[in-house]
Amino acid sequence: MRTVALGLALAISTTAQRKFEVASVKPSAPDVVITSMNGGPLARGPFNNSGANPERIVWTNVRLIRVLQVAYGFFADRISGPDWIAGNGYDISAIIPPNTSEADFKLMLQKLLVERFKLVAHRATKEVSGYALQIGKGGAKIAKSPAVPAEEILPDDSKPSPKREGALQYMAGRTESFNALVSIDEYGFAVPRPGNPAFLPGASFSVTIVVNGRSRGTALNMTMPSIADFLGTALGSPVQDETSLTGTYDARIEYVPPSADPEPGPDIRDAIERQLGLKLVSKKVPVETLVVDYVEKTPVGN
Repeated sequence: MRTVALGLALAISTTAQRKFEVASVKPSAPDVVITSMNGGPLARGPFNNSGANPERIVWTNVRLIRVLQVAYGFFADRISGPDWIAGNGYDISAIIPPNTSEADFKLMLQKLLVERFKLVAHRATKEVSGYALQIGKGGAKIAKSPAVPAEEILPDDSKPSPKREGALQYMAGRTESFNALVSIDEYGFAVPRPGNPAFLPGASFSVTIVVNGRSRGTALNMTMPSIADFLGTALGSPVQDETSLTGTYDARIEYVPPSADPEPGPDIRDAIERQLGLKLVSKKVPVETLVVDYVEKTPVGN
């Protein structure tokens, strides 16, 4: 318990000069069913649906486990605690000081969780069944990221391509906000749209879309450990990089997801070997987890 308290004190002290100017935290009304998270300095995505207003967050009916995900940077399956943290919804709104970085924002959330929910938590490492990512027999086929501005290497939207057109038909039903940030390359894979403010030239980018029953994963400007994590998300099991490849890489992979109806095409393990020149070896791998030791259901201090 002494180590836990020290860890929280260190995290809080680093952001002592930055805190939410105003913050309201309360349980959601029982008849609210929609969850939304808007605003803040996070890039547009699952934790910032609108991508607007970096100086305010308005989160509605948000499960506490999602707040923990943002604050501590863990996937949901690597957070343990009472069952209700994945079921009870909360409305959280707060005013954020101008020019708050993403790192400071996360520390401010950690402090908010301690103050309002009396959170006590610690990090722990455990070994679980997973995979080691290694170079295949024929050698790696993964490409190093080009050392040129992203605007010059992204595909021309006007370039005709049957694969790209098929993907665009699928993507037409997506939200305008997603389409404003993401384009489709000539091979039908999602890439950052030129001028995308959330992914500036050289920034890491990863996304998976489903086109005609096939998953198409794109990872750009990413280190091999990050690509291993990306593949682990698709596999549903942790993947540890053992390729010894350094630098940043671009990876594109197409496979038939396990939940899809039977159809011709490689599963993700075959695709990793054939398309990326890598292989998966089953092994126990260490994963860092967040353990919630204590947290209260009813927030205080409004």
